[in-house]
Parts: sequence; C-alpha cells; structure tokens
Amino acid sequence: MRRLISHLGPVIMLMAGLGFAIGAATSLELGSFRRMGPGAFPLLVGAVLSLLALTALIENLRRPMHVDKADPWAVLGVIGGVSAFAFLTPLAGVLPATALAVFATGSVIPEFRWPYRIALALGVSMAVWLIFVLGLGIPFVAIRGL
Repeated sequence: MRRLISHLGPVIMLMAGLGFAIGAATSLELGSFRRMGPGAFPLLVGAVLSLLALTALIENLRRPMHVDKADPWAVLGVIGGVSAFAFLTPLAGVLPATALAVFATGSVIPEFRWPYRIALALGVSMAVWLIFVLGLGIPFVAIRGL
C-alpha cells in the first residue's frame, strides 16, 4: 500500500500536465513560434509538467520514495493559496493575487520566517509581471484600478 501511495503524487502531476496539454492543443489556437496563440503557453507548461512527472514516476518505480505522514496544515496552505489566487485575481489583479497566494502557501512552512515569506511573495509577483506582462505581453490586469 505504501508503494502505491508513493506513486500517487507523480501520477496526479502527470494527469494534470496531460490534461492541460491536451486541452490546450484541442481547444485553443496555438499560433506560430513568432506569434504564439493563447494555447501555446498552456501546452508548453502541460508538456513540461508531464515530462517532469513522468521522470519522477520512473525514478519512483526504480526506487520508491519514503512516504511521510500527511501534514494537514500544508494541505490547507496550498488550498488557501490556490483559492486566494482564483478569488482575488478578478477582484484585485494578478499581482496582488499572486503575492497573497505565495504568502499563504509559504506560511505553512515553519522554517520559513516572515521576512523571507514577504520577500518571496514580492519576488514571485515581480517575476510574473516581468515575464508575462512585460516579456510576453499577455494582457493581464496587473493591479485593478491602476
């Protein structure tokens, strides 16, 4: 049973990656390398996630990883971070939602002190702005009202 549980994480990641990749390839315009369409990025992220999950699954089949006891606070932190992002993005914009999501998710790591949590939240938000808004020109509402 423990061996089956150790395979669960990579299998879930593989299914999510394949779901994103297949969904993007079948329902969104991919565009070209010079002019990427809205489906190009989800396809790329889904393919990379699938490749990483497949690598982890193969490695886990060779040498099963140790399964720790589940941490309910960590689960709540991740659920809270994802929920905060989904709820706040339309209300406040992608940057405040990203900062709060990263902060909420990082808050369940006891070794991760407050200054580092704040720095990580601000850093990831800045990276999202630089990569997606400035670099790729994706028309996100960075901060609602500005």
